[in-house]
Order: sequence, then structure tokens, then C-alpha cells
Amino acid sequence: MRGRAGVSLVIDLRCLQDPAYRERGIGNHARNLIRHAPPGWVGVYDPVLPALPEAVAAQAGRLSPHGYVPGATLFLNPSPFTPNQEFCARLLTDARVRKAVCVYDFIPFDEPGRYLRTAGARLDYYAALAWLRRYDLYFPISVPTEARLRELFGAVESVVTGVGLPPFLQALSPAVPRHVLMVGGDDPRKNPELLLRAMASRLRLSEVELVITGGYDEATAARLRAIRPVALPGRVSDPTLAQLYAGALVVVTPSRAEGFSMPVVEACRMGVPSLASDIPAHRALLPTRFLFGPDDVEGLAVLLEETLRAREAVIAAQAGLAAPFAEDAVAAKLFAALPAPVPPASRRPRIALLSPLPPTRSGVADHSAALLAALRKLAQVDAFCGPYSRLAVQDGGYDAVLCVLGNAPLHEEIYQLCLRYGAACLCHDARLLGLATTNGLAPAAVLASEELGRVVSEDEIAAWAADERQREASFLGRLARAARPLIFHAPQPVRLCQERFDVQAQALPFPMMRPHAPVTPEEREAARAGLGIGPAEQLIVSFGFLVPAKAIGAALAAFAVLKRERPAARLVFVGEVAMDLAALRDEAASLGVTLGTGFVSPEAYRAWAAAADAGLQLRIGQAGGVSAALQDGIGAGLNMVASRDLAETINAPDYVLRVADMPDPAEIAGALARALAAPGPDEVMRAAYCAAHDMQAYAVRLLEMIL
Repeated sequence: MRGRAGVSLVIDLRCLQDPAYRERGIGNHARNLIRHAPPGWVGVYDPVLPALPEAVAAQAGRLSPHGYVPGATLFLNPSPFTPNQEFCARLLTDARVRKAVCVYDFIPFDEPGRYLRTAGARLDYYAALAWLRRYDLYFPISVPTEARLRELFGAVESVVTGVGLPPFLQALSPAVPRHVLMVGGDDPRKNPELLLRAMASRLRLSEVELVITGGYDEATAARLRAIRPVALPGRVSDPTLAQLYAGALVVVTPSRAEGFSMPVVEACRMGVPSLASDIPAHRALLPTRFLFGPDDVEGLAVLLEETLRAREAVIAAQAGLAAPFAEDAVAAKLFAALPAPVPPASRRPRIALLSPLPPTRSGVADHSAALLAALRKLAQVDAFCGPYSRLAVQDGGYDAVLCVLGNAPLHEEIYQLCLRYGAACLCHDARLLGLATTNGLAPAAVLASEELGRVVSEDEIAAWAADERQREASFLGRLARAARPLIFHAPQPVRLCQERFDVQAQALPFPMMRPHAPVTPEEREAARAGLGIGPAEQLIVSFGFLVPAKAIGAALAAFAVLKRERPAARLVFVGEVAMDLAALRDEAASLGVTLGTGFVSPEAYRAWAAAADAGLQLRIGQAGGVSAALQDGIGAGLNMVASRDLAETINAPDYVLRVADMPDPAEIAGALARALAAPGPDEVMRAAYCAAHDMQAYAVRLLEMIL
């Protein structure tokens, strides 16, 4: 049971976000590959890094802000030493995903004294090296890199691809040659000093203009200019570099170490003589007569003079050397070699479930406990109920990861893990204002501003928290973009996600959390006696946490109206208080209303439902909210009064009396009076509702959505 149809190629694009990697070598190779990738591929990016170039983003079939990509069968990483390789840990640990990687060099490993001087640098590099062992197929960019790869990793499967020539070199006519060019950089292994000394050692060479590109600080630039005059234009744009190639007498690449060497083949492509140091990467690109020792000043000086005297002959001898590195040919070689997908395996799926569970006092915890029992009949499920670790979310051994969220601070850890690393998400609420304000008003204001496209102040957030009827933002934007998929229990937030965030969420009707048998006369009598409910009293119950969204004030006002007609009526709020009720306590006391019983056990919860004559569940400020308490009342066979949106969202049967979502005390009082006067609900209708909202059937549908 996998639910993974077709082939889905995922490409890690983070190297094109990182300023240290996105230009020249690695960046150009990555851009070439994605230009020629088969259509429909998924690009992984990191929202924490600088934005992807628009041209890159536009080429992807879709983008993912993490490595949780349901349906992935192939993963290509064009830059395995980009920082934070664990970002794609889920893909790299998923046995169903075949993994391929471009390999450039192992220079830091071979020269740790220069490149891995700090403990942090060593940790990052060796961690990336360990992740590199996870791949099935390696694409070294040169034969020397392949040889070093096999020395370190053994007989791995590999295909040497070379590196594609960048498109900025195409269709550029040569200019009048006037300078010697070195395409350099601030890495000491680029070895510019050798070229400077060689050109300073000969009179004719000392008169030729020399240009060395690359970023050099002032001290290094001064040291280089002390050897001989040199133009140091710094890092240059692609068009500028193309013009420098076009006007070059010769291109010299004196590096001490490389995995490949773009300037060598770029010069050949431009019809400019190319000379390079005698290192393995250059021996794979140029005949030996065009090579010089990386410390041989005299040898380079002689070779430069010979090349300038016989420039046209050198150009002719090097003609065609760049042909194997046409960008389409390099990309075609790589994509043709990608491994075949892993055949689907027939087994029980493995699921990681992240959610609060009892004894945490939360409706979400209770729901997840019931869901867990149902899921375990269908799959192998590991439940994580805190403290929460990213290891569960990133483990590719799980066929799916399900994060369960509600609108409360206790869900903050799960929420952040879902945003950062991705997961399927079951969201119990149509808005997340309570969760968004976990760390204060300022972060919530940022989220609201992103969603609404205007500046939202902290004062507005505070006003919304005090009265959700004023709330404009849902605070679902980041979650909508991260969850794969995002599942609600109502259609309203699904429509909102489509309209505001262009994300297709899914709706799954809310199930009955607890099995409900009809209340028998004997159970009712025992419950009323145990709770001290007199024979003449007409008990109305309202279940759940007492919070502002429950419209407690409106309920009291309605009960005051009812009490005048039915003095035997009694109202009890069964649950814990989670708001300031100081302004309501005197009124409640005068009416004999119980404002919260505190936490009750499942047995006591059932007793209150069995003892009641009617139920009341109000909700304001959130279209698309669900209520397990309303379903519990339905299951117990109570005549219920509920806010219209709340009743419609859970598809409540017709015997649940609907009242306006903007509470009207007179309307509520009239509905309660009718509920108290009516006979009990029809048993066939009650049983049919319970069967249609069975938790086991819900678990089957949920599993289909997340796999």
C-alpha cells in the first residue's frame, strides 16, 4: 500500500539560493541540468535562504519548501556539500527513492589544514560526506574526481558527465586580442602568483596586459600588484566575462587543485588558446604540451611566449576539445543514466503520528487517541506525543508523517516541525490565532500581514484575540504552503486556502471520537442521582473548555430568558475554564449556572450526557469550526441546540436545532425551550449518524489522503 503513482523527479535547488555556490562552477552546472530536466520535476528550496532566482523557480513543475515530497521516486542533488545536507534527510533515508548526486571534488578532505581549520567546518564537511554515502548513483564531473570517489567510497556506481558550457558564451564574436586572462578567485589554490611571476620574468610578457578576475581583498590585491601590474576587476557578470574571453590572447589556469576547470574549456569554446597547470583535472581536458607545473615559473613563461608566437596553431590544435561539454550533451548524459524507480513493495504502511495524547487535557489529544487506535488496525503507527523530535519527521522509513494541530500553544513544536521539514497535516481548526500568538503578538502580526497584504498591527491582533468576530486573517498561510497535504474537517478553510494561498487543501468530515450507545432509562436515572439532579429539574449541558469563542455571555443571557418561563431549568458548563469569567460570575450565580466543572473523566462525561435533558453548543468567530462535544450530544441522544455553522460543518442531523452564528439570546432561549419540550431524537436517525461518522471509516480515508 503505497499510493505513489508514476515517476516523480525531485531536484535540490538550495545551491542556487546560496551566494557561495550559485555563481560559476556549481551554480552553472545546476542551472544547466534543470534547463534540460524532464518536465514536471519538483524543486526543493529552503525558505530560510535567499530567494530562488525567478528564472529557476519558473522551470520547476512545482516547488517544495522542504524534503517531504509524497510520490518522489528519484532524487537528484547537484551540490552535495552545500551546507545543511540533513535538510533532505527524508529523501535520503527513503528506500523507495533512488538517489543520484553530482560530485565535484574532495579538495577540502585532501587539504583539511587549509579548508577545515575549525571544528564547525570539519563537522559540517564530514557530516555531508556521510550523507554522500546514501546515494545510489554518482555523477563525478571528471575522471580524476571519479578516481578519488572510488578511493574513498569503493566500487560505487558512477557516470562521468563533465560540465556543460554556460550559454552566455554562445554566439559571441571574438574581439581584437589584447590581454592575458586568468579567471580566478579568492581561494589560494587558484595560484595567481605563478602567472604574475611568469609574466614578470620576460620582457615581452611584462608588456602584455594581464587581467585576473575574482574577489580579492585589498591586502591580497596589493600583494598581487606588487609582483607586476595587473587589472583586478573583481567578480564580473557573465556578459563581462564573455567579453574578457573574446579579447584574450590566451587564458591561463594555474590552479593547484580542481575537480573540473571551466576556464580551460570555456577558452577552447571561444577559440582562445588555453594553458593550464599539470594537475589531474587539467590532464583530462588538455594535451600535455599545453600544461605546466603549478610551481614552474620558467616553464609557464616559456609556454606563454611559444603560445603567443604560434597562437593560431594552438587554436587549431585545441579546436573541438570543448565539444563534449555542450550543455545539452552533458545534461542528456546525466538524465539518461538516472536509475530506474524502485518497484512498489506490498506491505503495511509505516506512519509517524505527531500529536498530543492523553493524559494531556485537550480535545485534539482525545481525538488523536481514538484515531491512533483506528489507524493501528490499518498500518504500523509510531506515536510521538512530546517532546517532539525532527528525527521522526525526517525519517524516510515512514511512508507518511502526520502532524495533528489545533489552535493552542501546546501545538507549537509540531507546527514548527511541519513548517521546516514538511509532513501531512490534520488541522482541527479553521484559524490558528491562538497558536500564532504563542510567542507574542508581534509574530502573529507578521503572519497576518503576509496573508492580508497589508501591515497588521499588534493592537489589531489583540483586538482579534478579544473578539474573534473581528478577525480578518486565518494564520494558515505558512502551514498551507508546507503541509503535504493539509487536511481540514470542513470545506470553509479548504476554500480559503485555495482563494488566499492558491493551495488545494482537502476536507475530511469529522468523525465520532467516542462510541455511543443510546442512553437507557436505567443509565439516566443512575446518572441523575449520582450528579444530584432533582427529578423535576431540566438539565441543559454545554461541553468543552470555557473560552471566549463559546459565547458564554450570550448563553447566560439566553438562559435568563428561558429561566423566566422554565424555573426548573438548570445550565451546567461541563469542562475546564480557559478564560477570565470575572465579569460573568455574579450573573451566573444569580441564575444558578455552573461555570465549569473542571476536568471530568470519560465516565463522568458520559454521566452528564446521560443525565441531561438538552444540550447547548455555541461558537462564534470561526466559520468551519467543528465540535466533538456536539457530536457527543448527538451520540447520546440529546436534543441539541447549536450554532448553525457548527452544526452544518459536522453534518448534524435535522433534530439538532440551529441558531444564528451571531448569538441572539431570545432565539437561543426559544430553541432551548423547544428542545426541552420535544421527545428524544429518533433512534434510527441517531444510529445512522453515528454509523456515517465512524472513526474506523475516517481512518481509512485519512490514510488514503496521506499516502
